[in-house]
Amino acid sequence: MTKLNSFNIGNIKIDPPLILAPMAGISHSPFRRLVAGFKPPGLFYSEMLSARHLMADVDKNSFWLQRTAVERPMAYQIVAAGPEEAAAGALALQNYGAEIIDLNLACPAPNIARRKSGAYLLSDLKLVETMLRAIRREINKPFTVKIRLGKRPDLPFLGELTALLNDLADAIILHPRLTSEKLKRRARWEYIGHLKDMAAIPIIGNGDVKNRHDCLKMFAQTGCDGVMIGRAAVQKPWIFAGISGAAPEIDPDFLFSTYTEAFQLIRDFFPTNKALGRIKEFTWHFSRNLRFGNRLAARMQSIHNIDACFDFIRENFIRAY
Repeated sequence: MTKLNSFNIGNIKIDPPLILAPMAGISHSPFRRLVAGFKPPGLFYSEMLSARHLMADVDKNSFWLQRTAVERPMAYQIVAAGPEEAAAGALALQNYGAEIIDLNLACPAPNIARRKSGAYLLSDLKLVETMLRAIRREINKPFTVKIRLGKRPDLPFLGELTALLNDLADAIILHPRLTSEKLKRRARWEYIGHLKDMAAIPIIGNGDVKNRHDCLKMFAQTGCDGVMIGRAAVQKPWIFAGISGAAPEIDPDFLFSTYTEAFQLIRDFFPTNKALGRIKEFTWHFSRNLRFGNRLAARMQSIHNIDACFDFIRENFIRAY
């Protein structure tokens, strides 16, 4: 077993120092419970939540907010276009019972950029400061910020941003790619190390961690306090157990059992019209464990009945291994 040192975000202990990333369409309660069934990380994240809708989402106890006892501690991530919207969303989440609240300054998706939110905001640090101060005035919970590098690898810019966050946040998560870069481009881990040298608060590294070796390497190379894992955890929901040195034996029966558990958790949690899309999204990632998984996932996209999807998987999963 590998012992990793815990750290704190505000008054919340993160042990182990491993974090399940926020991922659109994936970071819902069924997936978090699937991961927790193998070995929970030290911190879960919600998927990105629109701050302007959060008061209504809290009032109706939206699916995107719900969680169970095993999904703790958990950070709820908001995306917002302005200070008032951000502060109102953060306060709604605090009232809902969030242990930690996170502001997304990392998402480069075009629909988020069009709203002048997410990573777009890194082009206006004065607005970022105004948003951070507005959130801090409204909440007393630990507060984190997820960032990218900005438009170019620029240490002076990173230093200016870090100075703001040192005063107004309790931890920083860095995905060290530019706002224009896709996930295929190598994550610049060296900037996680630079950020750690500049920061007075905990630093969480994110990007290109696919297994135990990568995780330990990121800790060693960057000095970060925690490691956040996203897509690799969808392909391998047991990854946190693997990092601790307790990886399960992977064979076709294990993979089929894990997939069917995920299928059932999603089907039982969401209404049918919402469950199907999330099952298909999970299938794209999980099917990478199979030699012919991409073909399996692609064929499944044309099936529009949830029971037919399950029948298809039951008949074809092992053949794709």
